[in-house]
Amino acid sequence: MMIPLNTSNATKNYLNSKTVAVIEWPPMSPDLNLIENVWGIMSRKVYENEGQFYSVNALKTTIESAWYILESEILQTLIMSMEKRVYNVILKNGKT
Repeated sequence: MMIPLNTSNATKNYLNSKTVAVIEWPPMSPDLNLIENVWGIMSRKVYENEGQFYSVNALKTTIESAWYILESEILQTLIMSMEKRVYNVILKNGKT
């Protein structure tokens, strides 16, 4: 089994010690990485109206604002789509 570069041995050892079953996760599976959808939604909000930022503080404030106004329904919809996403990856034998 090839271990992804971002897999920590400490994390794997901890999960093993807690008898947590870990499933194989296809590499490079953006369909299964819901946070990528959230980043996209937030990015569009942050940069709407061709927003430009002249300080790190202004950008940080806008990002925080986008996070706090993110509608819970959007997150719920993404979560509820997970079963279908996993099923589709299984159908494609791990390929996206």
